[in-house]
Amino acid sequence: MTLTQPDYILYAQHGWADTHRDIAALTQSVASPRAHRVTPNLGFINTWLRMAPLVDAVDAIATQTHHLYPDIPIRIIGHSMGGLIWLEVLKRHPDWWPQVESLILIGSPVSGSDLSRTLDPFQWGIGIAKDLGQNRRPLAEKIAAAIPTLTIVGDVGNASDGIVPIACSQFHRARCITLKGIYHDALKCHPEVAAAIRHYWAQPQSFRLPPAVSLTERDRTG
Repeated sequence: MTLTQPDYILYAQHGWADTHRDIAALTQSVASPRAHRVTPNLGFINTWLRMAPLVDAVDAIATQTHHLYPDIPIRIIGHSMGGLIWLEVLKRHPDWWPQVESLILIGSPVSGSDLSRTLDPFQWGIGIAKDLGQNRRPLAEKIAAAIPTLTIVGDVGNASDGIVPIACSQFHRARCITLKGIYHDALKCHPEVAAAIRHYWAQPQSFRLPPAVSLTERDRTG
C-alpha cells in the first residue's frame, strides 16, 4: 500500500498537567490540509512524575512516524514542558535536524522553571520538579544553530506569563515573539498564538537560520 505523502509532519506536544486536547486544536488551526499531525497524549498523571519516560514515549512515536515518512519535512510545536521534551528528543536524533523546517517553543522554561526550583530547591527529585528545573539553554542554542527556532511567550506583568519568566524562554539564535496579556496555560490554544505561528511560517525567511543574536518582537502578529 502506498501512503499519501503529506506536505510535512507536524508534531505538537502538550506539557505538564495537561493532555493533548488543546494542543491538537491548535494544530488544526495552523496546519495545512495535507499536513500529517501527530499530537501524543502522554496522560495527565504521567506528566507529574518524571520526564524521561515522557521523552521515551514521544521519541518512540516520532521514530515510528519517521520510518513511515523518512523524507518528509518536519515542523515541531511544544507548549511548556512539551517544548523541553522535544529538545531532548532532538538531542537524541541530530540526523533529523536537516529535515526540521521549524521548531516553535510556546512558554517553555528553557533555562529551568523557577517554580520547579521552589518546589524542589535541593534537587532531591520531587516528581517532575527536578526535570523542569534543569537548564537546557546550551542544548537549545545548539539546536537553534541548526534549526530555525521561534519562541512565543506571554506577558501578563513582571515580564512573565504568570508561570514562566520571559527571559527563561529566550536564548541565542531563536526569534522571540511576546504576546501581551496571555497567561501561560492559555498560550497552548490562544488565537493570537495560532496567528503568530501562521505568520511565522508564511515568511520565507522563517525557514532560514537566524543570526547569532536573538531578535525580540514585541508587536503582536496576525
